[in-house]
Amino acid sequence: MTTKGASAAGEEKAASAGLRLEVKYTDKAGNAISPDQFDQGADYVAAVTVTNLGERKLDNLALAHIVPAGWELHNARLGSVQAKAPEGIDYQDIRDDRVFSYFTIGAHETKTVEVGFNAAYQGSYYLPAVSVEAMYDATKHAQSHGQWIKVVKSAR
Repeated sequence: MTTKGASAAGEEKAASAGLRLEVKYTDKAGNAISPDQFDQGADYVAAVTVTNLGERKLDNLALAHIVPAGWELHNARLGSVQAKAPEGIDYQDIRDDRVFSYFTIGAHETKTVEVGFNAAYQGSYYLPAVSVEAMYDATKHAQSHGQWIKVVKSAR
């Protein structure tokens, strides 16, 4: 018997098995920022880097990136006649509060998926873990830790 579920907010732990996952946050200028506080109304980028630690290609990886309620995701495909996934991504599903990206990754290969967002609403929010897994091989997966963040009134 196998069971699977979501950890309670604040109890998500970083984990890695066959894949490495790193999440870095930057401002629009590309400067690294700490992910615990964001200025209201400012645009940011979350860069999620996945590395295959194994000796074989992994097909059908699913990267799930859920964002806090106070953020609004940027979707470059809105208004575009020919919507297509970013380079190296087989399919990408962008919703109001999450982005799912599906791809293949070669042995020891690294791929980065960038998600742009605006810290739209002041308040305290929970930033869930970002996770990646091989859809047909439960032994290959990784996730970041979740944490509480704040969106504060900009000092500008």
